Amino acid sequence: MDELNRRLAAAAERQARKEKLERQAARVEEEYRSAAARVRELKRQLEKEQRDVEQLESGSLGSLLATLFTDRTERLDRERREAAEALVRYEEARRWAEQLRADLEAIRAEVAELSGAEEEYRSLLAEKERRIRQAQGPAADRLLALEAEEAQARGRAREIAEARAAGTAARSGLGRVLEQLQSAEGWGAWDMFGGGWFSTMVKHSRIDAAEAELQMVRHDLDVFRRELADVGAVVNLPSVDLDGFTRFADYFFDNFFVDWMVQSKIGEARRRVEEARRQVDRLLEWLDGEERRVHEALEEIRRRREQLLTGHTEDW
Repeated sequence: MDELNRRLAAAAERQARKEKLERQAARVEEEYRSAAARVRELKRQLEKEQRDVEQLESGSLGSLLATLFTDRTERLDRERREAAEALVRYEEARRWAEQLRADLEAIRAEVAELSGAEEEYRSLLAEKERRIRQAQGPAADRLLALEAEEAQARGRAREIAEARAAGTAARSGLGRVLEQLQSAEGWGAWDMFGGGWFSTMVKHSRIDAAEAELQMVRHDLDVFRRELADVGAVVNLPSVDLDGFTRFADYFFDNFFVDWMVQSKIGEARRRVEEARRQVDRLLEWLDGEERRVHEALEEIRRRREQLLTGHTEDW
């Protein structure tokens, strides 16, 4: 019976893993479809903005008519800036969609590796049921019920551990983003009061570094959100996207108002990251409490099992 129990526990774990991955695959596929649709829309917007720039740069009759009542240089600068912003939004959306597609492919590959898990589990479960029925007696029934409780509790413990690992990764990433934004904010303050090209360059390098980190953090937060759903905590973590326009603004304009606008956006992004990290902290605390409750339940099951096996062996 011990060998059968071992094989059944391993099969149950594989089956639970397969069911979890199938749920995740359904959610990620939906997210990917939405992200891909956004990429297509942003690509159309980008192509339109690029056509507008090309039209003005060409000096065609259409572009002359378009600028008849406006300064051509001013309009061209504005169109170039809008095209640059559209490019940033498109690239961010495209990278995110690619990450989701990679996640979906990885999940589906693991599901394929576990394709026989359900059949194996059902077969071993039937074998155990046959043996327990042969043993008969109330002790056999109670032991079977305890084993079912234990399997469920251990499954939840695994889900909680996976959620905590994802949350810890997300929190670390948010901390790295926050460090870069705080540095950018400091250099931005200097830039507002005459820091010159060097402070502008350093400020934007920090923004770029924060945005690079954020690409990974968005993935970590998405994984955390999925894992939380598996333990029954559906949450809506705040958005921590950075506005790509900030990386271009200082290079099109050079005045206090634009510096102040960029500084304001950096501060807003920092506050969003801080709020996201606070929420992740609260969720990690909740997971700690759930883990304590599961361990207490497992200890109670162990005690009842030991009591059953040592005090009621005559029922077998």
